Amino acid sequence: MSDAPFDWWYESDFGTKIRQGIFGKLIVEQDTGFQNLKIFAHETLGKVLVLDDIIQTTTSDEFIYHEMYVRVPLLGHPCAATPDREISVLIIGGGDGGILREVLQHELVSRVVMVEIDAVVIEMTKEHLCFNGDYEDPRVKLIIGDGAAYAKAANTAKDPFDFVILDVTDPGGPSQVLYDETFHRAVLNILKDDGAMVRHLGIPSYQLAQYRPVLRLITEVFEGTEVYRATIPSYVGGDMALVVASKDGSSFKKPQISHAGRYYNEEIHEACFALPSWWREDFLPGVAR
Repeated sequence: MSDAPFDWWYESDFGTKIRQGIFGKLIVEQDTGFQNLKIFAHETLGKVLVLDDIIQTTTSDEFIYHEMYVRVPLLGHPCAATPDREISVLIIGGGDGGILREVLQHELVSRVVMVEIDAVVIEMTKEHLCFNGDYEDPRVKLIIGDGAAYAKAANTAKDPFDFVILDVTDPGGPSQVLYDETFHRAVLNILKDDGAMVRHLGIPSYQLAQYRPVLRLITEVFEGTEVYRATIPSYVGGDMALVVASKDGSSFKKPQISHAGRYYNEEIHEACFALPSWWREDFLPGVAR
């Protein structure tokens, strides 16, 4: 690709006045009706998905993001070691399909509902990034629609979920409604009694003020909250925070079964809950341990 024409691109600075830039070939640009979508080809990062000028994922390190997002909660829950348990999962967002891929690798998963508001993201990432899960899998129901509306309208008595996985963009735009108290209480209501939600909390190095209120809200709604981290090389700041919030206060810090992915393993599972001191002092006081 060294002979191809290149376009200079730089992302939003999150208000830090620090910009991340790449030289890459722009291969797709489209206004989806919800957001601006770009896909770049880069010699090191591979294909790069950018929404509203913010990197969402790259084919070089997406496996870290998606494995840590899914395997830590699913393999840390006691139900992972219960062979007769059938697990149901609701994915809100996740339009690149990587979360779906990871969820479908777990044999106990019998039902997956994925609600993504932007069909263009699904179409373009299937064509160009090619790491998505199988949307034709009989366990999967794909809904193009509003995740907040789905959570509020779901039949909680008939079809509660074991896990709700929120893989959404930062607050603002189409994702803004997915950060308020009404939405989080709707998520709580569609979980089984021992169910859990997982979502990212941005990059604390740059987004502390933006996500600290979100974490505090989650701890008010859910019985248990445990924060963990994953290092994503293509993200400014590197260390992304995630939280697994349980309805019954369960802990997810110990893997229940032995499993190894390309990035994830049992040692990584336990280690990811060891947090920097400054996170504890500035991000988590009185909130999570």
